[in-house]
Amino acid sequence: MTTTRNILLALTLVGGVAVAGSAGAEPVKLSAKQTALTADHFHAKTQVIDDPLDIETVISSEHGFRAGQGLLKSPASDNHLRAFVDKRSGATRFEVRQTVMYPGAIRNYGQVSYQTSQWPVEAPLTKIRDNASHCFFFEAPEVCREEVSFSISETELRSAAAKPGAWAYKLTSPKGYEHRTAITHAEIEGLLKAVDTYRRALPAAQAAADTASGS
Repeated sequence: MTTTRNILLALTLVGGVAVAGSAGAEPVKLSAKQTALTADHFHAKTQVIDDPLDIETVISSEHGFRAGQGLLKSPASDNHLRAFVDKRSGATRFEVRQTVMYPGAIRNYGQVSYQTSQWPVEAPLTKIRDNASHCFFFEAPEVCREEVSFSISETELRSAAAKPGAWAYKLTSPKGYEHRTAITHAEIEGLLKAVDTYRRALPAAQAAADTASGS
């Protein structure tokens, strides 16, 4: 029992920014290793998932940086961006994927607030999965884990990529918990470069270019 509680306490301390009833909006602190990564790095690490049976191609920044804790790099709260590109038209929708890990009982994060070019915006989260049946307050066999997502417009992503620093947002729970985090402008820029490259190669884009040039 003591060992399990010590592990959960350690995860609470290093997991960082998820707190109940947070009184102040402290700046999000990302690791020096993460903030040192460039847009070219994220562009090179971008994953393009092109299933021939899917209408949309998925472009993900997940492999650009993976957060981990301790010497064994145990999984930690992490995030990444995904773009879904329609192969027929090039129309693209974007989302943020966030994993949150913490000790205790499931929190059911349901709302997100994020920075935009004008003012903060609130939006509902989409629950992808959780392990609510395997985590609980006393003697949990594993820490709680929630994976959620929310949509973000291309306009706002391009605005965030043009600014220095990181693009911040916070998840909130009906139980009063907050999880504050951010994505670097380099990760956003790297993903957008990959999306632009992919869209330029689509037949619809090439046909439009031929029409514009009079070919």
